[in-house]
Amino acid sequence: MIENLPGKWNTVLELSRLLEPLPEIGLHLDIGHANLMVEENTTEELLAIYAPRLRHVHLHDNKGGSADLHLPLGSGTIEIPHQLRLLKKAKYDDTITLEVFCEDRHYLEYSRDLLRQWWEELAPLPPEKPKLVAASTAYSASSARSEK
Repeated sequence: MIENLPGKWNTVLELSRLLEPLPEIGLHLDIGHANLMVEENTTEELLAIYAPRLRHVHLHDNKGGSADLHLPLGSGTIEIPHQLRLLKKAKYDDTITLEVFCEDRHYLEYSRDLLRQWWEELAPLPPEKPKLVAASTAYSASSARSEK
């Protein structure tokens, strides 16, 4: 597995150099890292391309920039419910490792409880509607009857 890392391996373009030549390698998505040293969180971009290769997820909050703070959920700037919807849309339903680095264990327990609550309450994002493309197709009376 390859984990996205801020600064060098945190966008589709950067990770594609590692993942494309090695189709058997899975993605280890760190949602907190996806929020560091980028203009906007790259989780959605990474899942759009590499969801089928998603093998594990790390989750923690931070405040962007370059400091990998590993904050409790809800105490930074990451929209955690949105990120969880993206995971559900990608049909991910496996282990999510909370990386909350605080001396007080209550922050980890609070994050665990919040993650469970959000996961149960949140519906996945609806699939994107297909883009309509003008095309010439044959249309017959039999197909019209089957559409009714």
